[in-house]
Amino acid sequence: MPHIHTPKGRHLTRHTFLMLASVLLCIPGCQSSTHDRGAQYETVAGEGLHDTETARKHNARGITAMEEGDLDKAEQALKEALEADVMFGPAHNNLGKVYFTRKLFYKAAWEYQYAIKLMPHHPEPKYNLGLVYEAVGKIDEAVDLYSEARTLEPDNPILIGNVARARIKRGDKGQDMRELLTELLLKDTRPDWL
Repeated sequence: MPHIHTPKGRHLTRHTFLMLASVLLCIPGCQSSTHDRGAQYETVAGEGLHDTETARKHNARGITAMEEGDLDKAEQALKEALEADVMFGPAHNNLGKVYFTRKLFYKAAWEYQYAIKLMPHHPEPKYNLGLVYEAVGKIDEAVDLYSEARTLEPDNPILIGNVARARIKRGDKGQDMRELLTELLLKDTRPDWL
């Protein structure tokens, strides 16, 4: 089996490799994303530095740039965060958001998977990787990831909503779907969802 090298010579686990390979195999179905077709991708090399405080500052700049709609500036700041500390999971997650917004699904998936590895108890990277799968039509995988994220925050209305939406897309019916939608109605107060 090929190894995907990560910083400091670490290798991704077989499970992680298989998830990434699954995303890679779906790339032909992602034809709206012509920018990363067939791309070889590794995250930023961090030279073994673990300057978490500097990484936090660059990450915050990246978030601000994303909020302002400047994806180039956001990408640069997030890469600087990872150069300061390649093990800083939030920067991987946010860099994935930049790539996802640009429809660079392979790169986004890679960054989200790295963030999941670094932050296994945080739902957001799993939720975000679910968005990639959903965007490329891998609904079963999206449902699984949304469900995993939801186990970490069972009452989060965004997570409940995405599980429900993906299951509806998949064609799920029955009493458990009705219960899920009822729970969503009780917990989600966003006007666009109501």
